[in-house]
Amino acid sequence: MKKVFRSALCACLAGFVLASCEPENGGQPLAPTMSSPDVFILCEGLYQANNADISAYRSDSMRCVGEYYLSQNGRYLGDTGQDILYHDGYLYVSVYGSSYVAMLDLEGKELTRYSFSAEEGQPRYLAADGAYLYVTLYSGQVAKLLASDLSLVDYASVGSNPEDIVVYDGQLLVANSGWGYDNTVTVIDMASFEPVKTISVAWNPQQFVLSGDSVYLLANGQYDENWNCDYPIQHLDVSSGEVRTIGNATHAVAYGGKLYLCHSTTDWTTYETTNTFFTYDVASATIAEDCFLQGDTEELTSNSVYMMEVNPMNGELYIGLAGTKFVSSGMVHRISHDGYLIHRFDAQGANPNQAVFIAKK
Repeated sequence: MKKVFRSALCACLAGFVLASCEPENGGQPLAPTMSSPDVFILCEGLYQANNADISAYRSDSMRCVGEYYLSQNGRYLGDTGQDILYHDGYLYVSVYGSSYVAMLDLEGKELTRYSFSAEEGQPRYLAADGAYLYVTLYSGQVAKLLASDLSLVDYASVGSNPEDIVVYDGQLLVANSGWGYDNTVTVIDMASFEPVKTISVAWNPQQFVLSGDSVYLLANGQYDENWNCDYPIQHLDVSSGEVRTIGNATHAVAYGGKLYLCHSTTDWTTYETTNTFFTYDVASATIAEDCFLQGDTEELTSNSVYMMEVNPMNGELYIGLAGTKFVSSGMVHRISHDGYLIHRFDAQGANPNQAVFIAKK
């Protein structure tokens, strides 16, 4: 929900960019722009500007190419790219404002899509397991689709305005945000596709982070009149339902028994942002407050962090910054697991918000 608010605000500030959101080639596919990328970055675009797209990155050549979807399909993804997932050799992407989920090959060509009606609700986050794709919908449901062709299989009812969804121990965990007015996680048994438990958590839960058998949950908390909140991060014991707050963070990823955390605060009247980076040791349940970044970190500590992802194969962090006032192209910092800058590059799209990683063959 936080990202939708930011993009909506950007659209109000940047109406002049809307006229540039249609491709200039009359909707005809362009030539492929990169072979064998191993990182795909979803650029959210501007709310209602229909300019969401995917950028492709090759880690060996350190080259990033934007408008990867446009190059194969002759059009942008649409209004507000929300989530991207790699599963069983394909990319899946949810487009919130345009209300659909698409299946793509690794060259960016769309193979099929499922469009959601107003009654079904707008899609948010994705999870996959085996033959099935799971999609949270703002109508208060989770859709179960066949991953092979995106045909609808079933629905499960959860809380209001569900956000993130993850597969955990034969179950689906769903964070119910309620746009700030829900504070629950719904547990769905995957075999029956029925809710089996509801756990009370912090208000406005947003994102799960898994580290081994441990589940952590990022929440926004409740907004004040200036759209500020405290952003608690909690450890969640799914079996007992016990919840424990371990600190405050807006972004988190897990690698090697640690959580890499960022706490970002923005003054929405001045757009001045302050970020702090720190780690949490899962085994000892302790926070190391020293910044894990090494060297010059000024750009990362004073610009709005819009994305924080980790490559599970090597622990490299990809930290994406929103462009100026969330309108211009964002920047991505590729950081080693021990905090050193490997590459800083233009995301080639507005508001990079998610990334997926492909194992090299």
